Amino acid sequence: MINTEGMVAETATKIYTDLCGRDVPHLAEAGEYPQALWDALAENGLPLAWVSEDNGGFGAGLGEVFGAIWASAQAASPVPFAETLIANWMLDKAGLAPADGSASFALSGHTPSADIPFGMHADKIVLFDAAHHEIALFDNRVGVRSPEEALSPDGMTQFVFSGHLAEQSAKTDLSRRAFEAMILTVRAVQMAATMETALNLSIDYVSQREQFGRPLSKFQAIQHQLAVAASECAAAAMAATQAASAIARHADDPEQAWHEAVIAKVQIGHSVEAVTVPFHQVHGAMGYTQEYDLHHYTRRLWAWRDALGNEHHWSRQLGAELAATTRDQIWQGVTTGDWTGDKPAAS
Repeated sequence: MINTEGMVAETATKIYTDLCGRDVPHLAEAGEYPQALWDALAENGLPLAWVSEDNGGFGAGLGEVFGAIWASAQAASPVPFAETLIANWMLDKAGLAPADGSASFALSGHTPSADIPFGMHADKIVLFDAAHHEIALFDNRVGVRSPEEALSPDGMTQFVFSGHLAEQSAKTDLSRRAFEAMILTVRAVQMAATMETALNLSIDYVSQREQFGRPLSKFQAIQHQLAVAASECAAAAMAATQAASAIARHADDPEQAWHEAVIAKVQIGHSVEAVTVPFHQVHGAMGYTQEYDLHHYTRRLWAWRDALGNEHHWSRQLGAELAATTRDQIWQGVTTGDWTGDKPAAS
């Protein structure tokens, strides 16, 4: 499972426990940004955990930080902690200084703009330009941006890169697949943590809520729904753990962890509907109210499922690659995690 021990994870957990109570996500969605929460994370240097020591960061191992990301997702954190971690890691991989303040990220596509998570709150945007193998840092506060409709309470903003000068940029040796692997793994960890919290919320609710003189948890139909959801949550946690372990093993070249990251995204993406439907059903009408906590978790799950492509997109990507792979290579990848064998020559 994801390691939630160690200095980085324990520090993050304490900060979220102290400064991200259940009222914080509600207030954030109403427009009250939790600056004190972000300041505490920044003062403890946590957004720099993946930045090398030579570049002013912690130089923490990739695996050490996933516990902190897990804690942020369980708290329904309404600040761009994971996004800033990714953005600063991207900058570090190009030898650039970390962002001054909070940050978010984008991978170049077919248009001169991109949808940015936390786009109305992040101070900086880090872009990977796949065509030029370049990392660039933009000031989000002076760029052209417009809020987009988003399922997630964190919001989504379209940022226009065209005609906007980067503050700094540099080449990187990493491929797009390397950045995909990191982003997909972080999202997998967030989703698994969010599912676990929503499951616990549901179990607590049916244990306390009574109907016809007994707790909802005593009804067989409710037990069955939550048992199925719990099995999906366990599968999600294992998939996220496998992806995080692969990233940690291949810290110098995360592209080697691409398959595990994609598999985790596919598995967890399929699990989203299987868990969110029963979570809302067992809560009844309460689960659909703005005042209750459940939607802060389920809405993020629905948004993260589609982030960087949903499970169908990544199933096609993975399937196309496996179709061009020999049986021996598939067996080697499944049993050892080593998918680096030579591909068959094109016919």
